[in-house]
Amino acid sequence: MSTNVDEAPAGPRSERPRVQVLDALRGIAILGIFFINLPIMVGPLGKTDAKSTAPSPEHAGGAIGLLADGTQRGLLQMLFGAGMLLLTARAARPDGPVAVADDYFRRNQWLLGIGLVHVFLVRWAYDIVHVYALAALFLFPFRLVRPTTALLLGLTFAALTLVGAVPGFGGAPGPESGPGVAAGGLARDRAVEMWLATFDGFGFWSVLLESLCTMLVGVALFKWGVLQGLRSRPFYLALAAAAYAVGCTARLMAQAPGEHGAPTGWDFGEVGRLSLAVGHIAAVNLAWQTAVGRWLLHPFIAAGRTALSLYVMQSIVGLWVLASLPGLTRTAGTGDDHLVATAAIVALVQLLTANLYLRFFKSGPVEWVWHRLLNLGRTTPAKKAGTESEGASAPSAQRSDT
Repeated sequence: MSTNVDEAPAGPRSERPRVQVLDALRGIAILGIFFINLPIMVGPLGKTDAKSTAPSPEHAGGAIGLLADGTQRGLLQMLFGAGMLLLTARAARPDGPVAVADDYFRRNQWLLGIGLVHVFLVRWAYDIVHVYALAALFLFPFRLVRPTTALLLGLTFAALTLVGAVPGFGGAPGPESGPGVAAGGLARDRAVEMWLATFDGFGFWSVLLESLCTMLVGVALFKWGVLQGLRSRPFYLALAAAAYAVGCTARLMAQAPGEHGAPTGWDFGEVGRLSLAVGHIAAVNLAWQTAVGRWLLHPFIAAGRTALSLYVMQSIVGLWVLASLPGLTRTAGTGDDHLVATAAIVALVQLLTANLYLRFFKSGPVEWVWHRLLNLGRTTPAKKAGTESEGASAPSAQRSDT
């Protein structure tokens, strides 16, 4: 069973139906990413590695490192690919309106600005929002490609890292070890230095290429109906088993980077990251097809709909509250069980907050600001009605998106 989103109807933003399982996946990913980011936020520079997590079976963080490191990022990237198709469905037709493309590009340009505010004001050097916004701008021309083509293009980065042609995200040194960034201090204190260090060499382009390629994998999975739960239970069961088997094996086989971050021999890190992300997608969709699974996953829908606000909130809590607690800053690895427990408590509070907040508001506070920025310069229904000719065009203007 497949779906062709290129021909799917798409109304104004306020009328577009939301795919709940995509919201749940986004909510799981945005809460899960805090488990990876927290040790970097609270640990002294030089003791943590922002790019990789070494699995350690004797700690709870070992399981986090094996199953969550990089995969939450992968889920978000794939969902960006799906979001591009949902947002540009009308533009995908030969006679599609230019306004759809305009709306898509303005969305991501403002998202780029929000991400940079996150870097320079909140002071989180490893912000993913501005990187994904840039990658999404390059993604737009691929909206018409066949899913098989999208998948092959999406696997390009994994293939290049596998043979050591480019340093993968997991193989690149963290900005804290880059030139001009001394060890010691907290991530928030040297956020700008750390962010600028990502532009040294191929680092930033490696991250951008990784994001774009993973988004293309998301495009393929969405066009095949895999992301949004349109396949059968046996399909998701088989996909989850295969993806987890390949992902765990590849991650355990991944070799440490060589000198200066250059991979030595075969690097299975990216293959493992993508495989585990697909395994998570299959497992969530498999659970979604049961009554108990939908009940358990339903709270994450609110987290997915407020993901941008929760992400910024995590940085504020981690960098400016938790980083000031001596009990958390004494160690820095994700293998520290007390950090895992702290991240779990914060994630639970965020999950409850998101569900409570959406009882009274339609979107999160950062999402609200984003939407208001999108409306700057957009023609309102009243203005548009005044410029329309009399007759059949007037009712059309009354229904235009605001």
